[in-house]
Amino acid sequence: MKKIKYYITLILLFTAIGACDNDEFFDLTNPPEDPWLNLEEFERAPSGAYHMAFTRSNWDNLIGGPRLVKTTQSDLAQLLSGSIGNIPFNEMYNRTSNLEINKTSNTFRNSYRLIAICNSGLDFMAENEGDPFPNISQTDKDHNLRRIEGELHFMRGYAYWLLSTIFLPPYVAGAGNDEKILPLRISFQDNFAGAKSPEIGTTQQIYDLMLDDFSTARQLLPERFDPALHHPSYAFGRANRFAAAAMLARIYFMTGNTTEALAELDYVIDQNGGDYDLTEDPIEAFNRDDNTQGKEVIWYALYFDPVARRNARELSSINLQHYNAENGGNPPDGFKRVSWNQFTLSYAVLKQINWMVDPEGGDYTLTDEALNDKRFQQLYRKLEGYNPDGDPWLFETVLSEVNTPMVWSDKYYRGKGIGSLTNIPVIRLAEMYLTRSLLRFRAGDMAGATADLNIIRNRADIGDLPHAITEQDIHIERIKELAFEGDRTDYLRSAGLDIPPGDRNIATVPYNDPSLIWAVPQSELDLNLGYSDRE
Repeated sequence: MKKIKYYITLILLFTAIGACDNDEFFDLTNPPEDPWLNLEEFERAPSGAYHMAFTRSNWDNLIGGPRLVKTTQSDLAQLLSGSIGNIPFNEMYNRTSNLEINKTSNTFRNSYRLIAICNSGLDFMAENEGDPFPNISQTDKDHNLRRIEGELHFMRGYAYWLLSTIFLPPYVAGAGNDEKILPLRISFQDNFAGAKSPEIGTTQQIYDLMLDDFSTARQLLPERFDPALHHPSYAFGRANRFAAAAMLARIYFMTGNTTEALAELDYVIDQNGGDYDLTEDPIEAFNRDDNTQGKEVIWYALYFDPVARRNARELSSINLQHYNAENGGNPPDGFKRVSWNQFTLSYAVLKQINWMVDPEGGDYTLTDEALNDKRFQQLYRKLEGYNPDGDPWLFETVLSEVNTPMVWSDKYYRGKGIGSLTNIPVIRLAEMYLTRSLLRFRAGDMAGATADLNIIRNRADIGDLPHAITEQDIHIERIKELAFEGDRTDYLRSAGLDIPPGDRNIATVPYNDPSLIWAVPQSELDLNLGYSDRE
């Protein structure tokens, strides 16, 4: 256990390594004992990885920051007049990606902290030739030791995936993808020279590593928790084989490998043994503050722990309600607002998806398409303009400069008890259907593309498409389904689609526009000697 704490200390100190410049920093008066003396202790390695990713801080984690950046820079978001708060809302909305902002620098730092935790466990496995506990049973080796190894590969791949979506240009199939932007850390460095001089990987190398990590995780992880086989800590909020396959589908989609992406999507959608489906209402993915999960949720960030009481509070910038809302955020006493909400659905998008008649022209009437859609009914809310004496469930009562009706995302903090204990879905089955619909459409499988899209539409209670499917139909349905979940920029770049301006007074930009590639933190550029060796 001492060595675990030592590793975590080093991980935190590596991120501020500029304060020291020689190997004496790593000398210890009392050398630590060997790490992870048994399998029970080694179980803390993946647990530490999930903690690092999701629960180390309410305001600085790998859910809130990345989702905030990728949502607000997209065409989905409208920046409200009079916005306040300690959030770089202007920089994100205006895509001033040449500047360093805390939401991107925090993502960079936390991702590499997560990578270091995973590397320390994977190195331990490698140093012991994959068998660090030779005296444990074969059952534990097969179902727990291998699982832990798979989870560490999964979480390292997830960290690099987040980094790739914020700091790397889009992958271009058949091109060199030789930009050197991100440090390629594939082992834990416990000395100054190794920590300060990593190789700077090319875009191709980063994608190759992600594919390798998720492929390994897919091989090693079980399809589901089995209490007779697995450690009880694996029961909730942990990645399984379907989550690894879903991440592979995302990577293959990004890299233009349609056949491989479709194979993973087929596995997740059609071969999950009934674990995941779209039989429940949309809200059921977002209202769990206990150890249950919605039927479509493949992987989620666990926040129902009443002791830790952690959540991704940064998402309050793009959400209608406060993280301390109660009773699912329902009125009268469960509904709560914060004073720093900054973003709603853009008028351009509301017009595009036919949820408002003509908001850009001043007609804010909700359409029948919106009123009949369970997603709108359960996960969004229209508020009329500012009226401090009005019903807060119907009128804007907080932001005095909001004088026209707005449609808010109301997806987060919807727990049936306390909002701050609500789990957050990271991968949902609806996303898998929508990606498969697009890939089937582009492959000429109109029947398959239509069937996938109609499953999404019927779950929303708006019925089958009334006409022959178009690619635009798929894009529109994806907005309705996944808005404010950090998907939009990733989707447009993966699909090779231009980035619309939304409500900004700017032109449409191509999917590989530099404004969507954020600057690596200056401290990393200054202190990491690897950058001096870039060609």
